[in-house]
Amino acid sequence: MATHSRFDDESTPTELTQDTVFSVLSNERRRHVLRHLHENENEGSDIRELSQQLAAWENDVPPEAVTYKQRKRVYTSLHQTHLPALADAGVVDYDRDRGTVRLTARASVLDEYLAADTDGSTAPPWHSVYLAIAAVGTVATLLAAVDLLPAAVPHLAIAGVVSVVLAVVAGVHSYLASDGGNSHDGR
Repeated sequence: MATHSRFDDESTPTELTQDTVFSVLSNERRRHVLRHLHENENEGSDIRELSQQLAAWENDVPPEAVTYKQRKRVYTSLHQTHLPALADAGVVDYDRDRGTVRLTARASVLDEYLAADTDGSTAPPWHSVYLAIAAVGTVATLLAAVDLLPAAVPHLAIAGVVSVVLAVVAGVHSYLASDGGNSHDGR
C-alpha cells in the first residue's frame, strides 16, 4: 500500500511551522481540499469525488454539471501536486493506490485559519451596511436641501442621527472584527 505521508502515527505532535502553514494555505485548491475533507471528516474522500467537488466550486457549477475535462484537470493537479504537498505537511493521509485521502489530527491546527471559509458565518457584509447608511444620509440631506422634509425636522437632526448610526455600526463592526466577536476574517 503506497500511503503518502510522513506522519502516519496519530500521536504525532500537532505543531506546524509558520512556513508550513503558509505553504499549505497559500494555494486555493489546497484550501478547498481541506474544506471538503473537513465537511466529510469522518469518512474522508476518494480523489475522484474530491476532484469532482473542487471542479464544481472552481467553475461555480453543481457537481453533476462538471465536465470530464474540468474534473480531469483538477484530478491531475491533486494527484501530482496538492495531495502530496498536504501529506508531506502531515495534514492528510493520502493513499495513492486506493485513491483515498483523509484529514489527520494535525490538520486541526489549520482550523483557526480556515474558519472564515468554513464557519458559515452570518456576519453582515460591512461594505453594504456602510453603503446603506451613506445612501439614507444622502437622501435625507437632499430632501432637506430642497425643503421636502417636514418643517418640524431640523436639518441638523438629520446629520446627527446619521452620525450616531454610523458610529454605532462602526463600533459593532470593530467589536466583531476583534477577538471579542470571535471573528477571524476581519469583516
